[in-house]
Formats: sequence, structure tokens, C-alpha cells
Amino acid sequence: MQAGRTHNAANWYLGVPGIYLLLLCDVVKRLGADEQIILEGLGVTRSGLLQPDSRISVLTGHIAAERAVSLVGEKGVGLEFAHALKVTLHGSLGLMAMSSPTVGDALDAVVRYIGLRAPFLQAGYKVSGDISEIVVSTRMEMGSLRIFVMESILVGLVLMLEQLLGETLEGISVHMPIDEPKYYQRYKSRLSVPIIYNSDAFALRGPVKMFKLAPRLADPAVAELAREQCEIEYQQLFAGRETLARRVAENLRMAEEGEALPALERMAGWLHLSSRTFKRRLHEEGVNYRDLTESELKDRALRWLADDRLGISEVAYRLGYNDVSNFSRAFKRWTGKTPRDYRISQA
Repeated sequence: MQAGRTHNAANWYLGVPGIYLLLLCDVVKRLGADEQIILEGLGVTRSGLLQPDSRISVLTGHIAAERAVSLVGEKGVGLEFAHALKVTLHGSLGLMAMSSPTVGDALDAVVRYIGLRAPFLQAGYKVSGDISEIVVSTRMEMGSLRIFVMESILVGLVLMLEQLLGETLEGISVHMPIDEPKYYQRYKSRLSVPIIYNSDAFALRGPVKMFKLAPRLADPAVAELAREQCEIEYQQLFAGRETLARRVAENLRMAEEGEALPALERMAGWLHLSSRTFKRRLHEEGVNYRDLTESELKDRALRWLADDRLGISEVAYRLGYNDVSNFSRAFKRWTGKTPRDYRISQA
């Protein structure tokens, strides 16, 4: 298989375009850090990521972004990444945006097909009086990456609109329900629109008249062809894959290691569902939350037991077990062997 691609259905939604990971490495390098740290151990190569249809799993992207934020987060890596994004990097979605009849139509395309480029996000576009807004939320718990992701997408949208129109936007503002980060004042002069912190949502807001403007390269015929390409890609990637169980499994894989996996109620909250609806929908898919959590625990246990540097008690602790005997019983139920016997069999 070509390095940098993944076609494993277990990797939720087949991930994100590999070019974004390359761009992140370039941003990290420009900020003075070693970009090789980002790719270390991820099983991808620069040449593989450059392939036109290269995609990485959401989990791989999550790990890479965590490393980037850890290395240079205090320098505003999300804002830097947003500035590096160009409309042309977004493939058929970028082409559809560039050729749309109006800016509003371009944003409609982003809302409809954002999953092609960022499957962990969802967006809504609405008009209230003379104000238009696009609100962005995550489809999973992002933890420490939330600020990076939202800076990238919202500031990236502003810069995309400026590229489409060929002019600075007036009356547009980015909104974030977080405290102002220390690095914002250093970036403020580089941003053409203000970021309003401690707001009520992650959103981009502006006057309706702005969203009625036509991009410089507006071409309805090209926009329709791009829309067809987006729809084909969307169906190829998502048809039969967007199950709640897959979303839950991906959330569990991305949960903090060394801590107990989230309880059912917390997971339901992340997915904006009531506990009752959450359990019912999983039941309709033929699974339950305990099965999904135990599958993730088993995968982590097998991975950590393969590391001889970790004692069995340490593995149990990392999995959230306070009693090693409870872990041993659970592991034997999963594999038919005790942790010690399993480790011996793998030696």
C-alpha cells in the first residue's frame, strides 16, 4: 500500500487529505521546530503524502496535531496553519468555492462538504436578519486540540473568502467561546478581522450583503461540475460508513491514554445525544457501549503488553483498573489467557 494512504474502514471516514499533514510540518518548521518529530512513527512519508489521493486516518492526524501544538502551540500554530491554507489545496471543494455564484453559495458548499476535508467537524450556515453566520462544532471530543482546530477552520475561512473576493473583508468577525490566548496580541496586526473571545459559539459572522458578493472566478458551469465531483467523493468516502458505532470507536481511540475511558453519559454528551437516544441508536446498529469500550481496552492492553518495559500492574493502571486481578480477569475474558501468559506466548 502506498505510504501516506489508508483504506482501512476502521479508520473513521478514511481520514483527511495527506496534504494537510505536509502543510502542518512546513508550518512547524517555519516556527523553528523539527518537523520530523511530527511524522515520527506514524508510518507515512513525504512522497506518499504528496500523492493526489493521499489520506491519513483521523487518529494519525490527531497525533500529528497534538505534537505540533506541544512543540509550538504557544506561538499560535493554529493561526499560522490558517494563513498557510490556500483555496486550491482543498481540491474539488476549493474549486466549487472559487466558482460559486456568491460567497454565500461558497459557504453553503463548505457546510455540505466539510466532511471531505475535516470529517471531525460539522457546520451550519444561517441568516438572522441582516447578519449571516457559519457556526462550527466538533463531532468528537478534541481535548487540547480544540483551539488549534477552530483557529485553523475559522480564520482559514476568512482568508479563503478574501482569496475568493480579492479584497479585505469588512464587518466580518470570528467568534470563539474561550479566553483570549496570550499569543493573540502578537497576531492581531496580521489578521484582517477581529477575533471576539468569550463569545457564545465558534462562528464566523458578518453582514448579509457581504455574503451576496460574487467571487472573482465565479462560473456556474464550473461550480456545477465541482459540485458533482464533491458529491461523488462524498458518496465514495461516506456511503455506509457514517455509523454511530464508528464515531464512538474513533472517540475512544482518541481518548487520553492513562485515564479511564469516558462513561456512557459523557460520550453521549460529546456526540450531542441524550443517554437514552445514544443507547437506542447503538442498539439499532447491533452493538452496545460496553462492547465498544472493552474492544478499545483490549487493543490498548495488547499494545502495552508488547512493551516489556511496562509491568502488568502499570498496564492495568493505564487502562483504569485499580486492581490488577480485575484487569487479569477481564483480559482472560477477552483473549482466553492471563496477561502474564499472553506476554510469555509473545516472547
